[in-house]
Amino acid sequence: MTQERANHVLSMIETMAQNGTAPEEGCSLFGVGFDAAFEKLRNKYIRDQFKRGRSSEKFIVGPFGSGKSHFLHQLIEVARSESCVTAKVTLNKNVDFTRYMLVFREIAHELRTPRSQRHGIRALIQEAVAYKRNQVPDNPAAAEMLLNGWISALSDVDYKWPFYGQLLRQACAACAENQEERLESLCRWLGGEMDNAEHVKLLKAPKITSAESNLYAIRALHTLAQFVRQVGWSGTVVGFDEAEQGFQVDTRKKQRILSMLMADINGLNALQNGSLLMAYALTPDIVADFDTFPALQQRVLHPGADFFEGNVLAPLIDLQRRQNREQELVEIAGRLVSLMYSHWADSMAVPEAEALGQAQAAASRLAAEDLSSSVRRTLVKEVCTMLMNIYDDGWAFVATGQETEV
Repeated sequence: MTQERANHVLSMIETMAQNGTAPEEGCSLFGVGFDAAFEKLRNKYIRDQFKRGRSSEKFIVGPFGSGKSHFLHQLIEVARSESCVTAKVTLNKNVDFTRYMLVFREIAHELRTPRSQRHGIRALIQEAVAYKRNQVPDNPAAAEMLLNGWISALSDVDYKWPFYGQLLRQACAACAENQEERLESLCRWLGGEMDNAEHVKLLKAPKITSAESNLYAIRALHTLAQFVRQVGWSGTVVGFDEAEQGFQVDTRKKQRILSMLMADINGLNALQNGSLLMAYALTPDIVADFDTFPALQQRVLHPGADFFEGNVLAPLIDLQRRQNREQELVEIAGRLVSLMYSHWADSMAVPEAEALGQAQAAASRLAAEDLSSSVRRTLVKEVCTMLMNIYDDGWAFVATGQETEV
């Protein structure tokens, strides 16, 4: 176990003690209750559908504090482990979902390749070129020949937006030839700065009107997903976290958002060789609004068994349909204690068995006392606070919530 990994675990526990929210990285280390769900998603979508170039969407539904962010983050971790490019976008009032070019910019800004911590279009292009070069690591001349042949062949791909695909090819060529200034201009335009007059002129790009921007933003995203497949990665997973914040708007605007979602689903169904999975974390009240848009409702609601009853094709993943709540909370408490002690046992002033007993007692107490949807978050905060107190100075929260010195 590296010190870097141990430090990451400590920072993760510390952050969750402060606010109880799911960390950006590491959710799979203490994920509980959804192992079977992630295996279904891995096998059906990331392995099966992605291999065939198919694209889909999922709506992860649950009240505040029910674990939507954790589920979404863990899905992204699963995707990265399967050689997927990923992006996680947090929606809020500053990201207007009706302005899809703005949404696309956020997606492009958050893109990550499977084995890199870097984000953005420029990193994507550089990692793509490096990925192709590394296929012949011991023969530089052959590697360059392979890379140049691949870049040339990108011209023959049937992209959803041919011009965007053309500039992706030019960006790869600029990267391969170390043309830094041109690469920068290409990547900024490819990342959504399509209204920048300087880049438009330099790249001889088409002028996109405000009325056309949503359409071209969707085409850009789909073309980008097709490019990811051309590199050799498995596919692309885009997750929208806290989407209810971005969807809490007036009725007129909400109808436009629902219309955009409908267009998104239709576009994914028509996308060829894209291997794109779009996942939205939503509260039940937002999903209830789908009833006001019959076309969307009919596409999302699925007859018969739901996702957790075995219907892996169901678009809705309702986290409220999960196992016994007390059992889940007890397991979460146990995973958190085990995670901390597996990395920092020498720094913990209390034996692991004692900390585990306190954590599981807290889980049982909260399951009996707290009927709200946020009980999971409350437990995570309490257990992580207990662990940090033990780590810092030997103080721990006992099951009653009172402090005691050890």
